[in-house]
Amino acid sequence: MAAKGPLRGISQYVIHRLVANYWSLPLIAVFGAPLLGAAVLWTDRAFAGEWLFERGVTLLVAGDAAQDLAIAIVGVNAALLTLYWSVTLIVLTLATANLGVRLVDRWLDKVLTRVSVAGLTFCLVSSIVVLSRIDPEASLAELPHFALAVLFALELVNIAMLGVAIHDLGRTMFVDRSIAHLGTEASSIAIPVVAAEPFAGEWRFALPAPREGYVEGMDLERLRKRLATHEGQVRFCAAPGQHVLKGEPLVQFEYEPRKTKPVLRTVAIGDFRSSVQSTVYQVRLLVEVASRALSPGINDFYTALACADQLAAAMAGHAQTWVDDGLVAVYEHDPRFELPGQDFRGLFEGPLKAFRQAAADYPSVSIRIIENLARLRTLLAGQGCPGALLQFFQTCAAEMHAHARANAEHDSDRADIDRAFDKCLLAVAGEA
Repeated sequence: MAAKGPLRGISQYVIHRLVANYWSLPLIAVFGAPLLGAAVLWTDRAFAGEWLFERGVTLLVAGDAAQDLAIAIVGVNAALLTLYWSVTLIVLTLATANLGVRLVDRWLDKVLTRVSVAGLTFCLVSSIVVLSRIDPEASLAELPHFALAVLFALELVNIAMLGVAIHDLGRTMFVDRSIAHLGTEASSIAIPVVAAEPFAGEWRFALPAPREGYVEGMDLERLRKRLATHEGQVRFCAAPGQHVLKGEPLVQFEYEPRKTKPVLRTVAIGDFRSSVQSTVYQVRLLVEVASRALSPGINDFYTALACADQLAAAMAGHAQTWVDDGLVAVYEHDPRFELPGQDFRGLFEGPLKAFRQAAADYPSVSIRIIENLARLRTLLAGQGCPGALLQFFQTCAAEMHAHARANAEHDSDRADIDRAFDKCLLAVAGEA
């Protein structure tokens, strides 16, 4: 699963980059395996090996059999690790070609992926350590019975986990699974906002961006505590996912704060867009997967339909973040913090336009988007949502209708698009 948002500040961003990757946990396994191997061998020599031998609980009948068993375990572990790497490369190559390269970032975020690689690496290194301490000419009583029993038990777990990991790799190719996860994650509100009157005074101090990059996240709660005694309004000029240039205004203040470094530590800036940006990234990734599916090389409009459905579910979950024209989104727990671009319109307006442009040549997808917008309007109208939000859905449906109709090549397609939009208009008339 992808990282749950929102990412809070530079410290969480650094921790995420160190943890959510393909090398950190295997690296720990590589250095930890010799230590555990040494501990197992010491335990074997101290009492465990003799205890097992006296009770006849052994895997061996001769000294050279111990070495052969350890060699076999090392060989199997090396083969399993090689197999997993090979399947991983094949699956990721196919998955990125069909779904989008940014889904790899989500896949690397999964705990199972990192544990699988770390487990295979750990078992290989620990089996080599035990193999290096086996004397094939030793008597049966002097053999490391406990250490070999531990290796054998680890091997059983390793083989079972490999089956689970290969199954998970295979499911990576199932695009609907990723789309469903994206829709579920995108429907949750990362940063709670409410509407308020924008600050009408003068912004006397602007904190510039220390570097070029993409805003990854903001630790608003930490900043709220840091600025508990600070007076005046604060505006975050760049929302998560937005690109900033070095020196551009990052945060504006009504009054200059005593220290600026604590403020900068609460806003993480990364080199590229990533899943830690939470909802804004997930919404755009849904549209990206749909657009790629609609490309001539793939031409998978059913995947685009699934993305349209999950995008509708995400919009339904964010209905309460709508902010009317003339107002601005503010942090619910501290209204001093203005968050332009972090409301419903900021999250969905751009992606909906991009989706419309990608789907305009596909009447079936355009019709589904129109139908979903009508369903959203009907659903949210019954929940007392602002009229401006309902009008937003109607406007988007009208734009989709006009664009798709202009691109349709057959009269029957234009008629289907008209009927879908007429149903949308009927839903509006029914509300009235």
